[in-house]
Amino acid sequence: MDSSHVLLALEEQKKWRERRKRIRERIRQLDRRRSVLRKELGGVRNKILEFGRVLLDRHMGTQPGTAVPPIVPGR
Repeated sequence: MDSSHVLLALEEQKKWRERRKRIRERIRQLDRRRSVLRKELGGVRNKILEFGRVLLDRHMGTQPGTAVPPIVPGR
């Protein structure tokens, strides 16, 4: 094999290694971001449930004797 072909092959190999490294780092960044977003989503869902209960309590306070329906999370 010609030495220029060997050098070209080595350069290509180095390029692909760097590319794989960048891709792996980007995947790690996205995984961290997904983790943060899931945590935030959980907090928002809890707030929705909390405010739903507050509204329901206020509504039920104006209509005595009415049964309180259960609040289903995630809807």
